[in-house]
Amino acid sequence: MNNKTTFYLARHGQTEWNVEHRIQGQLDSFLTSEGEQQASQLAAQCSELNITQVLTSSLGRAVQTANICAEQLNITVKPVPGFEERHFGIWQGKLVSEVNGDLNYNEITSQITDCKPEQGESAKELLARFTKALTNQLQTANNETFLIVSHGDILRSFMAQFSQPLLSEVSLSEASLSKASLSKGSSKKALSTGYDYKNAQLIAMTYDQETGTFAKL
Repeated sequence: MNNKTTFYLARHGQTEWNVEHRIQGQLDSFLTSEGEQQASQLAAQCSELNITQVLTSSLGRAVQTANICAEQLNITVKPVPGFEERHFGIWQGKLVSEVNGDLNYNEITSQITDCKPEQGESAKELLARFTKALTNQLQTANNETFLIVSHGDILRSFMAQFSQPLLSEVSLSEASLSKASLSKGSSKKALSTGYDYKNAQLIAMTYDQETGTFAKL
């Protein structure tokens, strides 16, 4: 059976720690008034996209953003385990200026490798977690359109697989929106195409329906 699932990837709105340039990871801070306004603007942008459900990270800043969108779109919100931001270990709660002297800082923040902060999560681990959670939603979806509200590092890691070699070259502003459409059919591999609104860039990838993995086209 053929069906098409579309998912829009959105970063949460601006938070207090974003303004302070403080690393959040899986800690949390509230949306600023500007962040709430960004979430409302995101909802307005989604109002004509026929969103059927809002899926969100369980972290507060993402839930706040998702709730603002869902209220304006008059649909439900579903927290999904695995959509949470990267765990930055001992860096969490610290200012970027306090940790950017770390010998591994550039590799950890710019590349998809096994390198990670002490007690934290690597980009490869993050990507595996997010992809598994996303695949679980896609496997049961049937002609649905999701808005997925998550976080900067997790979304940059996912998109970097298909568009840029380095995480540092994928830029996502607060409440940014990217689109991917997945057409599933009888063949093993399905074509998935995406569009990065911020950089006006098309993204093409394949989706293996048997293994639930994505690959660059």
